[in-house]
Amino acid sequence: MKLTTRLFIFSSVILVLLPVSAYYFIGKIEKSILQGQQEAQSMTASAIAIVVQGYTDLFDIEEDALYVYPKKRGLLVDGYASKDEDWTALKEKFSSYEDVFSLLLLDDAQYLYAYLKVKNSDIVYRHPRYIPLDSSDHVRLEYIDSNGQHQRLLMLAEGQGHVSVYEVNDNWQSWKTGQHVTAVYAVWHETSTGYDIEFRLPAQWLEPQRLLSISVVNVFGENERNPEHIVSTQLLDSELLNPLLIRSSVISGAIKSLSESDSQICVIDKYRRVRAVIGDNNSSNSLCQSTDKVNITLVDDVLNGSAQRLHQQLIHNDENLIIAAHPVVDAANIIGAVLVSNSQQQVLSKQRDTLLSIMLASLLVFLLIIISLLLFSSRLAFRINRLKKQTSSIIDDSGRFVNNVDLSDCKNGDEIGDLSRSFSLLLERLNSYTCFLETVPRMLRHEILNPVNTISMSLQNLNIQDDATESERNINVASGSIKQLQLIVSSLTEAANIDDVLAQDDTEVIDIAALLCEYVSNSQVKHSDAKLHYYGENNGVYVSANDLRIVQLIDKIKDNALDFSLPETEISFQLDVNQHQ
Repeated sequence: MKLTTRLFIFSSVILVLLPVSAYYFIGKIEKSILQGQQEAQSMTASAIAIVVQGYTDLFDIEEDALYVYPKKRGLLVDGYASKDEDWTALKEKFSSYEDVFSLLLLDDAQYLYAYLKVKNSDIVYRHPRYIPLDSSDHVRLEYIDSNGQHQRLLMLAEGQGHVSVYEVNDNWQSWKTGQHVTAVYAVWHETSTGYDIEFRLPAQWLEPQRLLSISVVNVFGENERNPEHIVSTQLLDSELLNPLLIRSSVISGAIKSLSESDSQICVIDKYRRVRAVIGDNNSSNSLCQSTDKVNITLVDDVLNGSAQRLHQQLIHNDENLIIAAHPVVDAANIIGAVLVSNSQQQVLSKQRDTLLSIMLASLLVFLLIIISLLLFSSRLAFRINRLKKQTSSIIDDSGRFVNNVDLSDCKNGDEIGDLSRSFSLLLERLNSYTCFLETVPRMLRHEILNPVNTISMSLQNLNIQDDATESERNINVASGSIKQLQLIVSSLTEAANIDDVLAQDDTEVIDIAALLCEYVSNSQVKHSDAKLHYYGENNGVYVSANDLRIVQLIDKIKDNALDFSLPETEISFQLDVNQHQ
């Protein structure tokens, strides 16, 4: 398999594993974030529970309390609930009393708002000839004022429209002053099942005890007009007024500093009624949005005392909510609980930018690494292929060098540079050996020809001369030539180049003057037409050398002189001896 194919497969695997590993690690990060958020909310709930333990009196409200919702938008008191967003948003929160009427209360800093839906198939309006105020269908209000006095208000109407409000005596039949209570504004509106009354009264009238009861009275008969049926909000005791359960600003102020901007904190009492809400309660995914009681099973174990701290994820309005709960304890009795909720989407959205930045940065780093590896690998493959082509182009099919050994990567300091230099050195040695082999024929012709000629001449002289001394000299010359031939053949057999041939020679101390004198004398005999003369000492000059190599050297010099000298020109051999002090 080629390197490029392996690189492609490796890169493909990395690109496939990258999104898979990113998805896995992002899931791990999200899980860790959610677990950390759960623990943080649990600690927040525990801290708030400790804080609100100092306000236990605000939890001591009976179960028959009238829950008052906070008003969020402007209200128009006109008897039409469908026109106001607050009444419409809370239409499921009307409290029903004996299936006679249902009630919903709102408040703001100035007023307490009430909306009553009364079922009555035979409405009896007030008639001027009937003096008692309770001689028509009417609504009774009882409250304790700021002086601790029990006050009674009666609301009645002569038809649809504005309602008359009077301050009455204990018997509900006569007024105290005979004047309308203008501070209370009410509207009567008939419906298909009866009538609706919408009214408001100043909130400061109910301070500080916040006790209020509402009763609906139906009269019987057009002539008799006697109160027939009275239904009141006083369920537990007819002598006790209903406490108003308003979300506590005291508790809200105490825990506001402990809340987080994106979390909602709900403080509930033992009846699951919401006593305070801090946080984003306008969200559609809010746990305590527009509700007086928390009915989720999460708080069961906390309010029952079977668990001290709980946290879980709850699907609310198609979204996961992270909820932590902690009980509020007073003298070993659980009087309520603290709920801290947060949207999982909001928690993750806070980290979304960070996670996205990390993911993009990681992706960019991975891509840069992969691109760098691909570029590096491509460059590596290119250099290897170039080295292969260059080394292949140096030698032809017959094994001869056709180009100089010049590889492109020899100057690089990496591993391929080392490989190129090794190849270059190897090829240079091979080229040197090849050149040596190419010079062998020419060298053999020159080196062997001289000894052969010398042997031939010596043999000829032996045939024509009878002198024993001359014969012995010719035999010695022939023997020296034979040794020279043996040395040449042996050296060429064992050597890889000329340097090796020279390095294999053995040296000894010889008389170079006698050698040179004898060589010139023999050469003169061999070349009778030439004028060869020797000038110098005849003997007694000793050097360390190889006599055969000296003879080869002089042969080359002599042959060149014979080839390039003019006819009748003397060829001189001179030996000078210099004594260096």
